[in-house]
Amino acid sequence: MIKAVIFDMDGTLFDTESIYADAWRKAGRELNFAPIEQAITACTGRNAKDTRQYFEDNFADQISYDEFMVARNRYYEAAIEERGVPLKEGTVELLDYLKTNGIGIALATATRMVRTLENLERTGLRRYFDVLVTGDMVENGKPHPETFLTAAERLGVLPCECIGVEDSFNGVRAIRAAGMFTVMVPDTVPPTPEIEALLDAKCASLHEIRPIIEKINHSQI
Repeated sequence: MIKAVIFDMDGTLFDTESIYADAWRKAGRELNFAPIEQAITACTGRNAKDTRQYFEDNFADQISYDEFMVARNRYYEAAIEERGVPLKEGTVELLDYLKTNGIGIALATATRMVRTLENLERTGLRRYFDVLVTGDMVENGKPHPETFLTAAERLGVLPCECIGVEDSFNGVRAIRAAGMFTVMVPDTVPPTPEIEALLDAKCASLHEIRPIIEKINHSQI
């Protein structure tokens, strides 16, 4: 029985991964940081602490992490001010369905709480969520399962009673490690064979998740 759905945020509910990637590339050009595509691929889905560690382990002699993030955030905020926070197709419809049917809703994101709340308030989605777990609330970020396990614990459900929904590779790895039904809605990058093997379902949009819940729950009545 599915009692809760735990969502990633950027690239899953919000169509913001491409905005982040564009901000990363602009910051990379501004600071003459060549391996930007490598950094984007490795850091998508990681929280700030783990992203900092990745930069320090791999690029300490090339760039200051703090300087890079100041530039990246400047480009990101400018884009959001101009365009708002775009939602992924089916976001509101799925959240309405879950709320109406008494299914728990949590957010498990690598983003900091301050920015998470800003995005939820800007889009009017805060009212849907029973639990928020953000990147600055956990010791171990994705691909470690702590973010998703913490969300399930705070919802008062078992991991096996949850669907986890992600767009990133690190997020998919975290859901699978948490022992949850693992759904990927690919965003900017399609899954590799390694990621495909971890999935219980791959969906073209959030619209496809409701039938999965209904099929699972109907079969267990």
